[in-house]
Amino acid sequence: MRPIILKGKKVSLAILLREDLQKSWEWFNNRSTVRHLFNSAHFTLPEEEEEFYEELKKNKDKAPIFAVVENKEGTLVGVAGFNGINWSARWGEILYYLSPEERGKGYGTETVKLLCEYAFRHLNLHKVWAKVHEDNLPSIRVLEKNGFSLSGRFREHVWSDGRYLDELIYERFRS
Repeated sequence: MRPIILKGKKVSLAILLREDLQKSWEWFNNRSTVRHLFNSAHFTLPEEEEEFYEELKKNKDKAPIFAVVENKEGTLVGVAGFNGINWSARWGEILYYLSPEERGKGYGTETVKLLCEYAFRHLNLHKVWAKVHEDNLPSIRVLEKNGFSLSGRFREHVWSDGRYLDELIYERFRS
């Protein structure tokens, strides 16, 4: 049984275990995932997931990363956390990705809600923000449902699937 950090109705943020790395690597390299996080040419090697885990252990205070687990069965359905935290300005960039099979079930919306709760209630952050490609409409909806607003746009910032995409910046303040 893995320790739960924050529990929601459908999913919880929990400790990411070494045994989660294989699934996380598979999801992260799934074209439907990676094209929305980086670009369609991006990929990682299995060894990089191990390196990621080692970095996570060293930097869990600077960039906490969690397993997203479904509450009924306790199964891993995604990974979420902070890409970085600026402690002097009290902001954090959030990141999240779900198993392709688990999308569209409300897990993303609840995951971002839990990340915001963790950021504001436990880390005492002033603001959280996220980057999203303009064509990632499900993620844009998740952010907007959680009170994020569009604050910036990098025009034609990402090359993916043979075209340039704008990268949008969404932010949410504690208040």
